[in-house]
Amino acid sequence: MPQPASVAIEEGVIDVLKNVSRRPIEPTRASDLVADLGFDSLQVLEVIAELEDRFDISIPLNDVPTTRTVEQVVAQVASLVAARSNA
Repeated sequence: MPQPASVAIEEGVIDVLKNVSRRPIEPTRASDLVADLGFDSLQVLEVIAELEDRFDISIPLNDVPTTRTVEQVVAQVASLVAARSNA
């Protein structure tokens, strides 16, 4: 069972994805940002910028090419939020 914080992060990530998308989408945890949701590279950068602002984190650009699914994005954001609150 997911922790309440991770549920809030997942909802936040999905909200950001819906805001950045140029068309109506219904992302799931398994959705691939490019293949399933139709994001291009510029939209992926917009998503990163919005996530950084919303969660007050810094996402390393080196990690971006390997982060492909909504679930991976949620996991990365959760990890960065946890690291920030432990610092």
